[in-house]
Amino acid sequence: MPFVIGDDDTLLHPEFREAGAALASLVCACRRSLWLRVPELDALTADRQVCEAIKALALSSERVDIRIQYDNQENAVRNGHRLIHLARRLPSRIQLRQSQYDDQDNQQCFAIGDRTGLFEASGWPRPGRIDLCAHRLPRAPRLARQFQEEWERASASPELRELRL
Repeated sequence: MPFVIGDDDTLLHPEFREAGAALASLVCACRRSLWLRVPELDALTADRQVCEAIKALALSSERVDIRIQYDNQENAVRNGHRLIHLARRLPSRIQLRQSQYDDQDNQQCFAIGDRTGLFEASGWPRPGRIDLCAHRLPRAPRLARQFQEEWERASASPELRELRL
């Protein structure tokens, strides 16, 4: 489902099994920024298409702004996670932060591309519906402001750091 951010304001509702492809299509359409908010680093963020799209975006420009905020990383740290490995290889391009305790909300799952494109799957991993829109969805600016406020309070997790000897 390729689209161009800023051109098409059609609201799409992909099926649950297409969530990874829908998020990857938003990431592929991004040129300047990707802000991703997830309850935990799980199968959605470990999806091969999603990680490849994030990697391509990270390598596309030194000025790209990729921020990923999560509430829980326990399973990802214990079992390994593609996105963590990617962020370790590209630390100046991909920022990972854990939400402050008061900001944690296991219902929030969204991505904002270039401040206007939106992927939203509230209630992940069992969302009521998934929304994908490339432009003008009224929730995108509100979620962007919320993301920025929470991002300022979030912090990098020491458990995700790589110890090199």
